[in-house]
Parts: sequence; C-alpha cells; structure tokens
Amino acid sequence: MTRTFGAHLVASAAEAGSRTALVFEDRSWTYAELDLAVQCAVARLDTFGVRKGDRVVMQGAARPEALITLFAVTRLGAVLVPLHPLVTEGELAVVCEEAEPRAVVGDEQFPAGTGMRLAWEDLHGDEEQSAVVPTEPCAGSDVAVIAFTSGTSGRPKGVALTHDNLYWSMAGALALSPVGEDDTALVSTPLAHVAVLGGLPQCVWARRGTVVLAPRFDPDLFIDLVRDHRVTCAFAVPAMSALLARHPRFSGGDLDTLRWILSGGSPAQTATREQFRARGIGVVNSYGLTETAAGVTYSAPDDAATSTGPPVPQAEVTIVDATGTPAPAGTPGEIWVRGPSVAEVYRTAAGPVPVTDGEGWFHTGDRGLFDAEGRLSVVGRLKDTIITGGENVDPAEVENALADFPGVVEVAVSGAPDPVWGELVTAFLVTDSGAPALDDIRSHLDGRLARHKWPRRLCVVPTLPRGATGKLQRARLTTLLDN
Repeated sequence: MTRTFGAHLVASAAEAGSRTALVFEDRSWTYAELDLAVQCAVARLDTFGVRKGDRVVMQGAARPEALITLFAVTRLGAVLVPLHPLVTEGELAVVCEEAEPRAVVGDEQFPAGTGMRLAWEDLHGDEEQSAVVPTEPCAGSDVAVIAFTSGTSGRPKGVALTHDNLYWSMAGALALSPVGEDDTALVSTPLAHVAVLGGLPQCVWARRGTVVLAPRFDPDLFIDLVRDHRVTCAFAVPAMSALLARHPRFSGGDLDTLRWILSGGSPAQTATREQFRARGIGVVNSYGLTETAAGVTYSAPDDAATSTGPPVPQAEVTIVDATGTPAPAGTPGEIWVRGPSVAEVYRTAAGPVPVTDGEGWFHTGDRGLFDAEGRLSVVGRLKDTIITGGENVDPAEVENALADFPGVVEVAVSGAPDPVWGELVTAFLVTDSGAPALDDIRSHLDGRLARHKWPRRLCVVPTLPRGATGKLQRARLTTLLDN
C-alpha cells in the first residue's frame, strides 16, 4: 500500500469491492461504490479548477458527502481544511486568512468565507458519467490536511499534516488497536476531529470493515445505531462516554454487540471506564493531539491500569523535567513526542512556524508519567497546574477522584485566584441531585487525595464549557464563579 492518504480505500475497493464500507441513515455504500463516488468528486473538483496544492475549506458536517470530499480533495493532491459545522463567520475568517483557500465547500448555512463557494451537490453528481481525472502523484511529504486546533483560547493554529503523517498515524493505531475485518465502527464525532482523519474509521477501512456514520452525537441515537447495525466498536471522547454510562439504557441489551470503545481527547475518568468494563465493554485509552495526527499511545481493551498504554512502534514518547532532562519512571513531567506522524509546521499567513524543536521533538504542554511497564498516564496540562499555598495540584487528578461522587454527572477543577493561598482548588460540578455540601465532597476525598488537593470552593453549574469537539475549556471555568 502506498502512503498517500486514501490509498487504503482504493486497495479495499479493488480487493473487496462488494463489502459494505459506509452506512448513513437508510443508505449504504460498498467499497466499490464509495470509491466511485470519490472518483466523481475528483472529476467535479477538477472541473471547478481545483489543482494540486490548492486549499479547500470544508464544513465538517457528519454526512457521507463530507467523507467523500475528504478523500477526493486529497486524492487530487489538493489540501483539505476541515472545520466544525458550527464554525462562526469570525472563526472562518481566521481560517481563510491563514489557509487562503481556492474553494469553500458546505451547505447553505455554512458561511461563505473567501474563495469559490461550492455546495455539496456541486461535487456529487451522476457517478455513472464521471471519469477518472489523471492527477500528478502525491509525495508523502505533500500536505494533505490542514487541521486547525480547537484550543481553549487565542488564535487557532493550522497544523499541516502530510500524507506521511496520516499514514503513519493509521499504521500505529493498527499496530496496537484491536480493529479487525469483521468490525463495524460507529463514528458520531464531528468529521473535522483528528481522530477521524488518522484514527478509528481509517483503521476500519484499512481492515475492510464497516463504518456507521451518525449525523450527530446523542446518547439515544448512539444506542439505537449500535443495536440496529450491530456495532462492535466506537470512538468517544470522555464526555460522551460519561453520558452513555449514565443513560437508563446503558445496562440493557441494546449495547450487547459493542465490544470496545476508543477513548481519547482528554484524560478518561476512572469511574466511567469501570462502568464500561463492568458492562462487558472494553476501553482502549489513547493519547494523541492534532499535531501528532491522532493517537501515539493505545492501551489494551482489558488493561485495568489507568494509563493510555505504551507508544506505538513508530513513535518516541519521553517525559522530561523543566530542564528538558528525561525523567525516571513514575516521575511526572512534560510529554514530548517524536516520530513520522508528528507534523513539521503550523501554516500561518506570515509563513510556516515549526511544530518541533531542532531535534524533532514536539513539546506537547501536557504532563504525564510512565509506569514501570512503559505505559503512559496523562495527568493534565502544564499551564493548568494549580499552585495553592506553594503546593502543585493537577486538576485531572482531583476530577478523577470526584467522578464517582453520588449524583455527579460531570466534574471539572480549576484554580480560583486568592490573595492568601495564590489559588484555591475549585470544583465545578454538574449534578442530577442538587448541590452537595463541600464537607461531603471532602469526606469523599479523605484517604484518596492529600488534603491540600481537596476543593476549597464548590460551584454547581448546569453545564461545563466545552469546545466544538467536546474538549473542556478550562480557561472559562472561573468565569462561572461570577454568575
């Protein structure tokens, strides 16, 4: 298989064309049909003047046309810039300034931005009349996707992911994840998520399994789709998993075919993971970022440890202290990653900005540690560390300890400014049974965490601030204290 993005789909169409590749609502596509749809979209893009190297901004709506466009743009040698379907005009303006797109593809509600405006139907016409357009071969070093990081504040950054980056991300996932040819995977995240570009669905298509695409995430719909299509695996960020685990239908028979879920996007909560495992559903914890084209570590589904597992064979992952010196096992520090899935540059209007240092290491800004078996645990962000009375507190550690407190649906922890202590450990809870007492919270943590890590403030809120992909926006938490 060549290393160009989408080559696995072409190979599967040639060798297993009659197998079902994609299901959406009441329609399905075989591998041969899906590949033909991509060929049609390639021809249409060529008709509209899109050439190799051109950027194409695409609304990341969860629909088959978006997946077909993803493969068509990259097959043509152009560069896809996928965005969340709810992107604002202001956010789109930033992306267009950085990416300088040749075309913008989306539905009628999607802001036009700059560049030629194309609707979905412009790219997906009569497949029987399409012709394969000869294209200049792509090199592995050519950029395939510019993925803008969601971030929690500041200007988003466009990560330039090459065909090689995406290939090696998929290869790493295939090496450690339990994807097989008989798997049916459910995808219910926005298609702009890097886990779609380099993660589970690509692995399933490489193994010639089936991908079921959900138009949105909704716990009832998720469970219905698992039942109706006998789904065996799915990707879910921890917030999605927590909602599923608390759903009244979670313990029923509708999820009996679901063997495992791939969890990523933020540290998984121990309580949620144990609920899935008690239900007979394995949890594959993973760690990765947009800059690494998805996962660089994967745990085994039946691993009882709280880690995200060992690194994939193609990646180097190290933990360093404040001086950049490797830290021993069991000692937390910053996570650095190096390998062929790591992007080299951010694309900006002012020119490329390096992602890595001079030796190829990406400094992630995440804190983690390795155990004696070489498994990585992620404990939070460096900048999120709370310093209270001179002591360091990792918010993720406190969140994990509070996740199984009775009535807690979601939990987040941050530091609130304080003139005496510097910062006060503050817990933000979404509950289904009213506001608990702070003393009860502390009693729950007694024996679990050192006393300096206990919350000194408690704020019960209706929802936690999250970005488009479900990632917690921790910087916005303290604004909830004023409401």
